[in-house]
Amino acid sequence: MKSKFTSTIAGASIFISFIGVLSRGLGFIREMIFANNFGLQTEFDLYLVGAVLPITINSIILYIGQNYFVPGFQKINTTASDGAQKFYKQTFILFVGIGAILTLTLFLVSEFVIDSYMHQAPVESKEIASQIFRIFLLTIPFSAAISVFSALLQAVYEYKYPAISILFMNISVITLLILFSDQFGVYIIPIGFVLGTVLQFTYLLYRSQKVLALNLFRRHRELIFSRSAINSSLLVIILIESISQLYSLFDRYFYAEISEGGIASLNYALIIWFLPISIFSISLATAVFPKITNAIHNDSSDSIEGIYNFSISINTFLFIPAAFILFYYGDTIIRVVFERGKFVAESTSITFSVLKYYSLSLVFYSVYAVFNKIFYSINKINILLWITLIGVFLKLSFNFLLIDLQQDGLALSTSISFIFLFSASYIILNIKLAIKNRSLFLKDFLFHGINCAICLLITILLTEYLLSGDLISEILSVLVFFFLYFVNTFLAQHSSIKITLKMLGKLNIFSSFKLV
Repeated sequence: MKSKFTSTIAGASIFISFIGVLSRGLGFIREMIFANNFGLQTEFDLYLVGAVLPITINSIILYIGQNYFVPGFQKINTTASDGAQKFYKQTFILFVGIGAILTLTLFLVSEFVIDSYMHQAPVESKEIASQIFRIFLLTIPFSAAISVFSALLQAVYEYKYPAISILFMNISVITLLILFSDQFGVYIIPIGFVLGTVLQFTYLLYRSQKVLALNLFRRHRELIFSRSAINSSLLVIILIESISQLYSLFDRYFYAEISEGGIASLNYALIIWFLPISIFSISLATAVFPKITNAIHNDSSDSIEGIYNFSISINTFLFIPAAFILFYYGDTIIRVVFERGKFVAESTSITFSVLKYYSLSLVFYSVYAVFNKIFYSINKINILLWITLIGVFLKLSFNFLLIDLQQDGLALSTSISFIFLFSASYIILNIKLAIKNRSLFLKDFLFHGINCAICLLITILLTEYLLSGDLISEILSVLVFFFLYFVNTFLAQHSSIKITLKMLGKLNIFSSFKLV
C-alpha cells in the first residue's frame, strides 16, 4: 500500500516547510507590526523581558514532549497498543500537571523573577514587565497539552496537523494587534498569545482524538498513574531541553548592561536569522525524527547513513548561501521587513550589526538541529546532555567576555556556542553511527563556500556598474547572487542540486542514499 505523501520524509518536509513559510510569513507580518508600533523603544524591551521565561518554558515543554514521547510511544506501540494508550494518557496527565504547578508557582514569585532581570530599572518598568509575565503564564498548561498532542500526531506520521496548528498563534496575535493595539498598548501581545494558544489546543485536541482517544475520565485500571512514566530518560530530556533554552534568558540578564533597544535588536535579528531554520531545517528534523528512530529499531544501517548524509547535503546546500546573504545583504532584508513607523534607519543599522554575528553560525546550527534528533533516536541522550551543558557554559562565559561589544557581543557568543554544538555532535555521531563518508560536511562546506564567494564577487562587480544602489537594486543584487549560485551548482552537477530537484519534484529523494 502506498503511503501518503505527507507521511514520507520528503513529503512531510515539503509540507511542513510550506506551512512553515506561511506561518513565518504571518510571523513576519506580526513582527513588522511590532516594529512599526514599538521599534527599539523601551516598551518593547519590557515586553521581551516579561515574555522570555514563559515562552522559554513553552519551548522546553514542546521539545520535551516530542523527544520523550515519540521514541517511547513507537517502542511501546510496536508491541502493545493498550500500553501505547496508557503511555499517552500518563504523559498527558504528567505534562499538564507540571504545567499547572509551574504556572501557579511562577505567578506567586513573579515580582522576584522580574526583579532578577531588572534590578536597576524603575518601578513602573518592572510593573509593566510583571503584568506581561503573568498574562503569559496562562499559556503554560495549554502548551503542555499541545506538546503531547503534537508528539502523538508526529509519532503516527500525521505531521500536517501540528504544522497547521501553529498558524492559529500568529493569526490571533496579528488580529488583536490591528484591532486593539491603540487601546491596550504592548499588553495586547501577551493577550493575543493566550488566545492563539487556546485555539491551537482546541484544534489539536480534536485532531488527536481521531487518532487515539484520551478518555481521561474513564474509570479503568489503566488510568492509575505509574511511576514508570517518570524515568531517568525523561529527567535527562528535561535537563537537556531546559538548559538549551537558556540562551535568551542569559541575554536578558544583561538588560542593564547594554543600550536602550539592544534587547529588541537581538530579537529582530534572531527572527531573521531563524527564518530559514524554521522553514526548512526544523521541518526536516521533525520529519526525520520518527523515521530514523524506526530505522534504529530495525537496525537498518543503510537507511541511517542515508538520512544522515542527506541531512548534511541539503542543509549545507541551502544554508551556506543564506548565511552569505544575511552577512552581506542583511541590512536590505531588515529595511524591507522592519524599517517603517518607529523602526528607523538607525534601528536597521543596529540590528544588521547583530545579524552579522548571528549569521556566522547559521549552517552549523541548521545541521545540528537534525543531529539533535539523531541523539534521541540512538538513545545517547547522556552524551547530548554533556554537549548541551558545555555549549551553554560557553554561551554564558562569552557573554561576560564580550559584553563590551554590547548586543553584538551577545550575538557572537551565541554563534560560538552553536558552532561548538555542531562540531561536538558531528564528531561523536560519525563514530557512534559508524559513518563511512566522514568528510561529507567538510567537502560540501568548502564547495558551497567557494561557490558563494565567487558568486558574491561576480554579483558585486555586475551590480556596481549596472545598478544604481537604491533599495530595489539591492534586492536585485540578492536575486542575482542566488541565481548565479544555483546555476554554478547545477553546472557542477553537485549531488545537492540533484537531491533538491528530486525533492521538489516529489520523487524518491533518497534513492541515491539507499533509503526507502
